[in-house]
Amino acid sequence: MAVGQWYRISGHRPDLGLPATAPGTRYLADNDPARDPTLNPADGFKEYLRRCLGRAPHSPWHGRMGLCAITEAWNGAVFASGVGDSGAMVVFGGGHNNYFGSDVHAFDLQSRQWSRLTDGYTTGEPGAYGAGAVYADAEYPDGSPLPPHTYEYVQYDPVKNDLILFKGQSELGPDVKAIAIPHMLHLPTLRWRRGPQHPAARLNSGGCTTWDEKRRVIWGHSGDAGNGNAFLMFRPDGEHSDGTFGSWGTHYPNKLPGTADHNAMQIDPMRDIIVIPVHARNELVAIDPNRPDRPALSLRSISPRPLIKPFSAIEYAPNLDAFIYYSAADGAPIYSISAPDRSSFAELTAGQWRWRSLLDQDNTLDPIVDAQALSSCPVNRNHTFGRLRVASFGSTDLAILVRHIDSPVYVLRLNPHAPCER
Repeated sequence: MAVGQWYRISGHRPDLGLPATAPGTRYLADNDPARDPTLNPADGFKEYLRRCLGRAPHSPWHGRMGLCAITEAWNGAVFASGVGDSGAMVVFGGGHNNYFGSDVHAFDLQSRQWSRLTDGYTTGEPGAYGAGAVYADAEYPDGSPLPPHTYEYVQYDPVKNDLILFKGQSELGPDVKAIAIPHMLHLPTLRWRRGPQHPAARLNSGGCTTWDEKRRVIWGHSGDAGNGNAFLMFRPDGEHSDGTFGSWGTHYPNKLPGTADHNAMQIDPMRDIIVIPVHARNELVAIDPNRPDRPALSLRSISPRPLIKPFSAIEYAPNLDAFIYYSAADGAPIYSISAPDRSSFAELTAGQWRWRSLLDQDNTLDPIVDAQALSSCPVNRNHTFGRLRVASFGSTDLAILVRHIDSPVYVLRLNPHAPCER
């Protein structure tokens, strides 16, 4: 695998001389619970006729779009290093009026196969989903959360092997209702846990989060939509007498008023600084996790660099010791953002952050164009969110990109092998 070049690693025609993925596991769409007759039997003659004619089945949890909303309707993903031998990309979401299913799916890096980890809530009548179906605790009767547009509101705890959903929904449908209730999915047991509701935070559309392994907290910033009003953290540890888990930290006001929607955020664990590419201002900003009460500060970038786009992704690559920035709106290009040679937060925010293109000049594959040409979905081309993640294997950092429910998974090697030690 050459450095800086994109490859397909799944589907019916992967690159690198890899064999085709086994049928039934090639694409996320292969595991749609609506296509499982044991979960979604034909209800009535009309639905029976649809299936006899080879048309896609409907389900009570279908919503306006069905399963394709899990990638096309403002949703992210996580890389779960503790799933399988080499980790997996784990996908969950839907939201608004697009999809009401709470199923969870995973792409295993070792086998290059998709599987459905959980069926989600599939036993409800049609009135159990969407508008008018209100759930005060933001979860269905089976304990799985109502699927929001996840944006960058999902992260992964590698110690407990948990997927963490920072915000919840008490109702889906056209007049969706957000609520500050987190949920955690323990991936070894596939059991959901619910956190307590925050009494004042409004975690509405367009927000972002990052997992802070040092403090064992997930930091989150609300979007502006619907008057999002919060920057705060949630610690998932500890159980309460009411059956909830974890605790909220101090609630701070919106640090990016008017510019908080559809950003991403990431912590540099070595320098202890949170960085957010803010597309509305076309700049990087930084938050000090040691002083979360202080305002976000602008960072100076060394050009050339791309115009920062909405719906982008930012990750940290430990072997490169740099942030990775990627936007599907740019196609194939991917960038590193290196910190200045400083240590304190004050020095880091006063220095210059260096951007560098990581795309090899010989790259021939644009994963965005390729996936769109293969997909039958109503594609949301510019959406990346957390569906680009960085996985590290020894001295190698790998970018992994999930696009659509019926397109391959793509990878790009970010760095060469480390030099041999003498």
